Amino acid sequence: MNPITKPHSRMTMKKIATLAVLAAASAASFAQSSVTLFGIADATVQVGRGSTDNNVGLGSGGLSTSRIGFRGVEDLGGGLKAGFWLEAGYTLNNGNGQNSNALAFTRRSTVSLMGDSWGEIRLGRDFTAPYNNLYDAFGDNGVGNILETQDLGLAYGLQTRTSNAVSYFTPKTLGGFFGQVQYYRNGRSQSLASNQDQYGNGYGVRVGYENGPISVGVAYGKSDYAVGTTPAFTGTVDSKTMNFGGSYDFGVAKLLVSVGQDEGEGAGLDAKTRLYTVGTTVPVGAGLIRASWTRASQRDSELRADKFAVGYVHNLSKRTALYTTFAYLKNKDGSNLALNGSTTGAGDSSKGLDIGLRHAF
Repeated sequence: MNPITKPHSRMTMKKIATLAVLAAASAASFAQSSVTLFGIADATVQVGRGSTDNNVGLGSGGLSTSRIGFRGVEDLGGGLKAGFWLEAGYTLNNGNGQNSNALAFTRRSTVSLMGDSWGEIRLGRDFTAPYNNLYDAFGDNGVGNILETQDLGLAYGLQTRTSNAVSYFTPKTLGGFFGQVQYYRNGRSQSLASNQDQYGNGYGVRVGYENGPISVGVAYGKSDYAVGTTPAFTGTVDSKTMNFGGSYDFGVAKLLVSVGQDEGEGAGLDAKTRLYTVGTTVPVGAGLIRASWTRASQRDSELRADKFAVGYVHNLSKRTALYTTFAYLKNKDGSNLALNGSTTGAGDSSKGLDIGLRHAF
């Protein structure tokens, strides 16, 4: 044997072993963390009919809100994980951001620490606890979505999202029981130029039970915000929201029910609006039939509206679906709500139709 070959072979084997260890460590590192790009592209033809004016156009989000986002989880060991979630909404028909021309992560932007035994602590912009407690057959999307307090022209009511939030979610090991506690400062957009720290603060709580076919929950939220702009500042409104909801899956159909009340007090305002909704979803082959009735009514006023909606979703695949929804809205007295960009007179009715295509990725 050549005396020079033996040391060289040993060196080569050492290099191979070192590379193998590094490769294994790298693979383990990648296995412990993951990043996912996800999104939805949803376009819908919208038709609206009212007693004053009609509208036809192309819109976005008739079945699911169009969005794009990134989420990831890292396994820190010992049952501890870290995660992030960045999600931006957009309008597919024109490519703009959901709330402005710029694309921004206003749907959700959070970072979390999670443990199987103790739950999750989540920081950032997210859904409010009362909004998480809505049980709606149409998922609060499209012409069939539930009516809300803001639809009756009031500046307070159910808050969908909040910024600057600290939330705690219980683990999924409590025999079906779950809970959420949330606190935020300056979470609601403010119009007051000074003393900003005094306004836009609030909290929310949600508790419930989910096991098999049944899911029930109750939630409460409170926030304060400024009314008017400086120097025409007119005071502070305390907004309170409470809702109760549930669903039961019978197999052939799922029943969903929600009851809620929004109350605003302060700055000369003292009003309550109540919400009632009953819906159902019925699987039919590769499709899903959806139907709901919703009523929003304001106490001590002549504002009330009822909406009836029915729709069908046909799944072409796990990610792509065709859908259509028809809704009829009946106003009472001073209410003049209208569907899909149409306008209608006080006490008159409105009709709306969505026909669209959704693709998830």
